[in-house]
Amino acid sequence: MEQILDIFRVETWQETFLVLLDMAIVFFVIYRILLLIKGTRAVQMLVGLVLVLVFFFLSQEDYLHLATTNWFIDMFIANFIVIIVIIFQSDIRRALAQVGRAPLFSGSGSFEETSVLEEVVKASVMLASRKLGALIAIEREADLSHYTEEGIKLDSFVSKDVLFTLFLPEHQNPLHDGAVIIQKGRISAAGCFLPLTINPRVEKTLGTRHRAAIGLSEDTDSAIVVVSEETGTISVAYDGELYRDLDANALRAILQKIYSARHFNARRQSLLERFRNKTAGDETEASK
Repeated sequence: MEQILDIFRVETWQETFLVLLDMAIVFFVIYRILLLIKGTRAVQMLVGLVLVLVFFFLSQEDYLHLATTNWFIDMFIANFIVIIVIIFQSDIRRALAQVGRAPLFSGSGSFEETSVLEEVVKASVMLASRKLGALIAIEREADLSHYTEEGIKLDSFVSKDVLFTLFLPEHQNPLHDGAVIIQKGRISAAGCFLPLTINPRVEKTLGTRHRAAIGLSEDTDSAIVVVSEETGTISVAYDGELYRDLDANALRAILQKIYSARHFNARRQSLLERFRNKTAGDETEASK
């Protein structure tokens, strides 16, 4: 604590300027780190690490005096840097890549989500009616640029016709097997590879597309639309869950709720169940 107080003991205006500059750099770095991990699974892991540090200080002799617990956590903290690198290796790699290719002050502009989502809904219905497999990831807060690196960059306007064409298997189309990623209201890349889920609770009958959709939804806050090539059914993966057998209205309702300003914080009840409850309520009122 005394070392922190010594920072603010300045005598000249030059020292004051350097102190303020030093604080601004630290705050900016922390801000950029929080922006980087926002909406990803790294946030939950970071919260867990912070709780471990808090419990370490509480277990010291001056507070709870939990000697064994304090010793155990102290051994854990001794390798803290290595643990951070292992846990956040993908986020660190993505951060370094971003710094190398983009300005520090670049923002994530807004876009008209409603029109983009409507085009995704229309394209999904068209693909489902012809039993053409599709995988469409729509970015939210978490940056998906890392997943576009191995795909084919497009930077195209989002329309049902473009999305439908990208998943056509005819004419040796190299893009139809991978995922299409939508960023900032535009199709940024196609033919992208997504991480497969390793959750043992996922049904064994699900194919690679559905597993990839669930895997990305576990690592980021994006919503991923999946069209089954075998059954022609439409599904949405979000927050590690898969909502299946959706028609156009259900798909539209789920996507609008996910991308609404309310951020859909309540997660205990499934999105599909909420939509069906609302539909049932509307039918009840109409019958009256």
